[in-house]
Amino acid sequence: MKRYTFLLFLFLSGILYAQQSKELMSINGKPVTVDEFESMYTKNLDLVQDPAQKDIDNYLELFTRYKLELEDAYQKRYDTLPQLKLELRSYRRDLAKKYLSDNEIIDKLVKEAYDRKKTDVHVAHILIQVSSDASPQDTLKAYNKIMAIYKKAISGEDFGKLAQKYSQDPSAKDNKGDLDYINVFHTVYPFETAAYNTPVGQVSKPFRTRFGYHIVKVLDKRPAKGKVEVAHIVTMNNKKDTIGDAKTRIYEIYKKLQDKQDTFENLASKFSDDKNSARRGGKLRPFGIRAMIPSFEKEAFALKNPGDISKPFQTRYGWHIVKLLKKFPVPPFEKAKTELRQKVMRDTRSKMGKEKLLKRIEKQFPIEIKGNLDVVTRHINKDFFQNKWQIPQDKTVNDTLFIINHDQVVTYKDFYLYLFHRQSHTTASYKDKKYIIKRFFKRFKKDKLYGYYNNHLEQIYPDFAKTMDEYKKGLMLFRIKSAMVWDKSIKDTLGLKKFYESHKKDFKLPERYHILMVQTNSRKTAKRIARDLRKGKKKKEIATKYKDKNILLKEMDYLAGDQIVKKHDLKVGQPLIYKEGKQYIVLYLKKIKPERIPEFNEIKGKVINDYQKYLEEQWLKELKQKYPVRLNETVWQQLRSKYKK
Repeated sequence: MKRYTFLLFLFLSGILYAQQSKELMSINGKPVTVDEFESMYTKNLDLVQDPAQKDIDNYLELFTRYKLELEDAYQKRYDTLPQLKLELRSYRRDLAKKYLSDNEIIDKLVKEAYDRKKTDVHVAHILIQVSSDASPQDTLKAYNKIMAIYKKAISGEDFGKLAQKYSQDPSAKDNKGDLDYINVFHTVYPFETAAYNTPVGQVSKPFRTRFGYHIVKVLDKRPAKGKVEVAHIVTMNNKKDTIGDAKTRIYEIYKKLQDKQDTFENLASKFSDDKNSARRGGKLRPFGIRAMIPSFEKEAFALKNPGDISKPFQTRYGWHIVKLLKKFPVPPFEKAKTELRQKVMRDTRSKMGKEKLLKRIEKQFPIEIKGNLDVVTRHINKDFFQNKWQIPQDKTVNDTLFIINHDQVVTYKDFYLYLFHRQSHTTASYKDKKYIIKRFFKRFKKDKLYGYYNNHLEQIYPDFAKTMDEYKKGLMLFRIKSAMVWDKSIKDTLGLKKFYESHKKDFKLPERYHILMVQTNSRKTAKRIARDLRKGKKKKEIATKYKDKNILLKEMDYLAGDQIVKKHDLKVGQPLIYKEGKQYIVLYLKKIKPERIPEFNEIKGKVINDYQKYLEEQWLKELKQKYPVRLNETVWQQLRSKYKK
């Protein structure tokens, strides 16, 4: 009871504090305090880069809009929507994870993960499958099998041949159980632990995971390779490709790199078939081992120094050239621990923290036993062990079995329901029922206690309650904006087309220059290409005729403001040649597309986007009329002077 007296004190203190905070404004007659405004304004102020967004006058407008939209959502009872409640429960489950484990244990697991992160382990394994809920007989049978294999392995028999012969991992027939190098979080925790705790050249004792029983042989350990950042150029075969197959094109590009006729970044941006990375000069996100297909990973990690470039190589995606940009060794613990903690919390190893938390909350929230377990045992017959048992219907079923923390009653029926869903998971004999029921009751109490703690997180942790409230409001705003703006702009086809008709001039397409660009390392070849273009030769013809000259082609539209147009005096049908480094570029302006107003279907996406902005402004006008906003000018000017420079 002392704990609840303390919580009540905190709650009342919060009310008194809120009452002391000055009223900044009212919306629809509901007060909005200075504290609420200031808390939201300053929350991420240091992260905002745009000075306009830091301006408190601008923020007042944004805040008022937010409160108006939220008021409309509450008035329309969006907080009662079943789908919103479902999403909120899902988010709460995720948010609660960091409160549902013991931090001391989690900290130790994070440190252990970091220590392992510094080493890659080359492992092979043998698996004998058995499910986690298998009968004792099946479990023993699987254990005996793995023990027999283990004895063969430690006696000197070839591990790879044993894996091929006995392992129930389907890949073992081809890889002899060899899983290559692993690092932390690449496998389930018991497997990872066995790999890191077994010396090189030795075989672990049998251990169990959710897949079954394993033995692991450690083939090698090395300092972790960490991550690499690379750029790549890839060419892929395409049935419509008329300018050479993938292999030919990659070697043409590679020759230009060897001869230093152009930079890797330029060639990637112009000629790589990976459009996403081409925009960044071929750059990919940093990655570690087992993140890419093995052939690509091997070539990337083989590069030693930034700037090194691989020879062309093939993967199932096409032909690649890789350039090493940067190597990332394992970072210091302080930089790595946040990410590692997140991974630990998502991993099964976090259950160790849950067990310690349970021991703590068992003391914090006492359980008072009111019933008698013998009553339960009398209702358990042989049907329970044959998955035929039904919940008793006698008068004691709704009696109290125990009470948690003086306020949550748990009945016999609650326990019967728990047993009902677990009867198929036990194959123990009827004669052991008393022991079995006690074991189930022990787990049941823990589950109920854990559930009680989970259900009261908002009362125990104010920051948890605040985050949940913010997320709920965010969901409500998303849903009402979808209904009033986003979805409406798509479904209201008549309104959308009417908006297009009245705003046609706003969608006018500018003048565009359709240019063919050809790159070659020969001035003579450039002149010949220019001559052929004047004669009306097409792109395909140029590509075919100069196939052996190691040329590169690109054809696209440019705007008048683009550098390639501004820099050169281009005329339709008149090729222009210029030198860039050691390369010769032929620019051929095929035509100038005049400015025009596009048809609706050509720019439907942009029309929808602009229509959404229009709908949002109209909605805001309605809200201001519907829900009066009254600003306390005196309080506002005091607050404004605090932040206005």
